[in-house]
Amino acid sequence: MAIETFPPISPNYNSGLSPVSQSLASGQRINQTADDPAGQAVVTALSTQVNQQDAATQNALQGVNAIQIADGASEGINAHLQRLNELAIQSQNGTLNAADRQALNTEFQTTLKSIDQIAQTTNYNGINLLDNQNTSLNIHLGEGNSTLNLPDFTSSGLGISGLDISNPANAANALQTLSQTIDQFSQARGQFGAQQNGLTSAIDNLATQNLNTLASRSQINDTDFARAFAEQSRQQLLEQANVALQAQSNVDKSRVLQLLA
Repeated sequence: MAIETFPPISPNYNSGLSPVSQSLASGQRINQTADDPAGQAVVTALSTQVNQQDAATQNALQGVNAIQIADGASEGINAHLQRLNELAIQSQNGTLNAADRQALNTEFQTTLKSIDQIAQTTNYNGINLLDNQNTSLNIHLGEGNSTLNLPDFTSSGLGISGLDISNPANAANALQTLSQTIDQFSQARGQFGAQQNGLTSAIDNLATQNLNTLASRSQINDTDFARAFAEQSRQQLLEQANVALQAQSNVDKSRVLQLLA
């Protein structure tokens, strides 16, 4: 008489356990599109938004860095302008002779060249900031843009090229011009602060948006560990019950065979 073999324990008893274990291991509720097709579409859109906000924030930070470099170099130009102003005042002093004024004028001309050197060499990532080669920088902020206006701080751009203090009359003219230039220069430098504050505000706004977007994505995609652990426990109990029933079935069939032997 042929003896029927016993079927193996069904491999499908733990079909519900694997997705739960994967969710607990990855920390994500959606590990493949089949887990939640609609939720996956939303998560993908939110992830794209997060990436765009991150890129926009990086752009804004680079804009702030460029402004800080330009403003730092401007401080050096300001110091030179103040020195030019002092030299022009000194050159008008009646106690000086021609040789004294020539010495002052030599320093005056050297200082003018120093201003040009600073303006022509101040750059961010190879982009000149203060010599009128670039009049503006466009900072892309995702849904909007911010334009940084760049001044011309060369001696020509400041209107002080060609000045000299070799005699009292020229020194008086230089002093008048420098007085106007210093006022205009201060106003132009003030724009750096306003533009930096604008970018800082944009960065703060992007950070808030980013935080809210991440929270929304987390609610959809992240694992609810309390629920996942409860589901894992339930699946494990079902598995154990299935195994126990299968074992009991095998024992019953074994007894039948013993009776037939």
